[in-house]
Amino acid sequence: MRKDAGSRHEIPSVVVPGLWLVVVLLAIIGVAAAVGRGVFPTDLGARTDPFRQQLLHSLHRNDPFGPHRAAEVRQFDSRFGANPTLTLLHIVPGGIFLTLAPLQFSSRIRSRHIRFHRWSGRVLVLAALVSGLTALYFGLLMPFGGPGEAVAIALFGGLFMAAVSRAFFAIRRRDVARHREWMIRAFALAITISTIRAIATVLDVALTPAGFRPREIFVLSLWSGWVITLGAAELWIRYTCARVGSIAVPAGAPEARHVV
Repeated sequence: MRKDAGSRHEIPSVVVPGLWLVVVLLAIIGVAAAVGRGVFPTDLGARTDPFRQQLLHSLHRNDPFGPHRAAEVRQFDSRFGANPTLTLLHIVPGGIFLTLAPLQFSSRIRSRHIRFHRWSGRVLVLAALVSGLTALYFGLLMPFGGPGEAVAIALFGGLFMAAVSRAFFAIRRRDVARHREWMIRAFALAITISTIRAIATVLDVALTPAGFRPREIFVLSLWSGWVITLGAAELWIRYTCARVGSIAVPAGAPEARHVV
């Protein structure tokens, strides 16, 4: 993510490499979660829960809901185990999106491999729509966290598909600045799948001994992850955006061929 001409601020040299490191780590976490759910569609949560128990034990944190934990994990897993086809339609395009999206922000790839940039962009749009629609299905029709999860999925899932659509139509108009902004928002909304996991771990350790149930922690993680990640994306957009409202690119210019 390089500084565009006319940016408001100079970006410190350590910021961009650090940001790329965070992005790559979050993408790896998200892809690993998708692969794990694909390999163990019916019991991924049950298989990983012993690691969570070990973490709590090592930190001397007590789980007052331990006797009920297995049943709640089974209920969470059952959504995916009962819908294997929809699960694949969610995790495979989601994994593809998290793999390809960071490459869209590489100026080196855009300048040297424009055809790859264009075609991968088209794949991203399709992957985003399929994964987003299936996420809405799971989140709205069978929410583990109840209304709190359903509202979060409806809001941020809708924003995700809207951001991808706005990015697509912006680049069709050769409005590179708006395209970049909406793609950053779309990627932030997608990568939140990883942010949520990190926040959930922290909240689990901090709040479970205080009497917060797994569903409550799950919903808090959803809202916190999306608000934090999308907020960070908005700060980055405003920190690096050009002074002009949009960039009009003449037809035939290299940037004009960055059509998704």
